[in-house]
Amino acid sequence: MPTPLITPTAADRQMSAFSTAVAPPIQASAWNLPDAAVRRRIVDSYQRRGYAIVYVPGVTPSAGHLSDLAAALRLGEVFTPPMYTESSHTAASGVSRLTAASGGDHPFQDRAAQNVHCDGTLQSLGQVRTTLMLCVRAAADGGASYLVNLVDAYAELRRVDPEAAEQLAHEAVLVRTSTFCSGKSTSGAAFARERDGSWTTRYSRTATDTYHPSPDGAATLARALEFLDAAARAGSAFRTDFTLKPGHALILANDRLGHGRTAFCDDPSAPRLLLRALFTLRPRPLA
Repeated sequence: MPTPLITPTAADRQMSAFSTAVAPPIQASAWNLPDAAVRRRIVDSYQRRGYAIVYVPGVTPSAGHLSDLAAALRLGEVFTPPMYTESSHTAASGVSRLTAASGGDHPFQDRAAQNVHCDGTLQSLGQVRTTLMLCVRAAADGGASYLVNLVDAYAELRRVDPEAAEQLAHEAVLVRTSTFCSGKSTSGAAFARERDGSWTTRYSRTATDTYHPSPDGAATLARALEFLDAAARAGSAFRTDFTLKPGHALILANDRLGHGRTAFCDDPSAPRLLLRALFTLRPRPLA
């Protein structure tokens, strides 16, 4: 079977501008994006790459700025997964604080690396369309982010090994389990078609995700997972790596691209901190 480190077939590409080179950050004059041309650039990058990075120079980032950005992109209300409503890391506004914490009950409260995943562990496939993350403080060392173009990797898998790809589309292949609610999990497909023929995903490869083949499909599923594991590794044509800087915001198509993070070390006086919010809509520019 061909390695996924080859360039994906152009005809099958959903994220036409995604590449191993990180998208250049888009500078804005304010977090409410008063310039229509800037809003259009952000939406275009999101649609063609699956993400955009925005920054406003000279401004100390806050949760209010995240809200301004979401409003400017017409993302609607913040979606708070039910399991986060009683969690100390999520404010009443639905904005989560991603920072290491002693005794934390979620992987993003740890300094260890995070494998590729989509946000919204217990939500149905495609429900959480967009993730916003705003970097307040970077780690003293490490903490690089990476994105994996899952939908185009899956399209390539369907081209070279359609039998393996079908394993990831069956309705009970992926079981995701909560780290907050003991024993609570959801099962479903890892990939599915949208009405327009494009692909959407909830594919994740963390310690709480398990995969279950259809009858007699164990070897076929193993091929599919091996292919996508390779697609998520450093050096793959489906992956880009970068480090969010303070004041930089990532706008991510959570149901098209997976994301992960390398391990990091903190400065105890200024620990790494990202603010995150989830949305069920995709960004649209205001007129």
